[in-house]
Amino acid sequence: MSSAHTPLHIGGLRVNNGTEVQKPALKRRVLSDDVVEYLIDAIMKGDFPPGSKIVELQVARLLEVSQSTIREALRELETRGFLESRPFRGTFVRKFTLEGLKDYFKTRTELELIAARWAVENDFASMDLARIERCVQEMGRFVVEEDHVAFRKKDMEFHKTLVEGSGSPSLLSAWSALCHSYWAYFGLYFEQKQYNLADQTGKHAAIFSLLSAGRLGELRESIESHYVDIGVILDLIREGKQH
Repeated sequence: MSSAHTPLHIGGLRVNNGTEVQKPALKRRVLSDDVVEYLIDAIMKGDFPPGSKIVELQVARLLEVSQSTIREALRELETRGFLESRPFRGTFVRKFTLEGLKDYFKTRTELELIAARWAVENDFASMDLARIERCVQEMGRFVVEEDHVAFRKKDMEFHKTLVEGSGSPSLLSAWSALCHSYWAYFGLYFEQKQYNLADQTGKHAAIFSLLSAGRLGELRESIESHYVDIGVILDLIREGKQH
């Protein structure tokens, strides 16, 4: 991938792959948190693909904010796992690794199973089952609307609500440290190539059904089976290398 960068265009900027990123409708004085959310959405939409460089000055001009604000937002995105800094080269959108994905799935599964067990043991006193069910319904709507980004956000809300139902701030903190936004982006990147989300609502409905019934013995398989198929990802990566 070329490291050359074009200057800012009127109305937007162009990144390495030639995609023009449009100026968002934001207030002139934007906090770093707003910049973080804007860049996450831009990454999840594919405006900044894996391996592309984030040019601090260009983004500052696009959003009409200071470079220090952009710098703070980029540090936050690096902490969340979206970006990586390379000495003397700049800041880049992190590339995927299968080892990292496998580790993420394994760790996340165990934490969510602990949360489910504690919730059941506590008779769901801290679990908002109605909210989880609403997440499933809204995910179905986003599938119909073909809104992958909104679907992934609702997916994360589903699982976060599940973990919150454990009633343990420490468990929620451990779960939240797993860079979920980045791995949701990982799934989205490959879904846009081959996946569709038609069966994902059903898989989340099954998780909800087992959870609400307290059927913990079957819950592990249900959670593990709803993840992105690593075998398909391997095939897509090999296919990409051949082109």
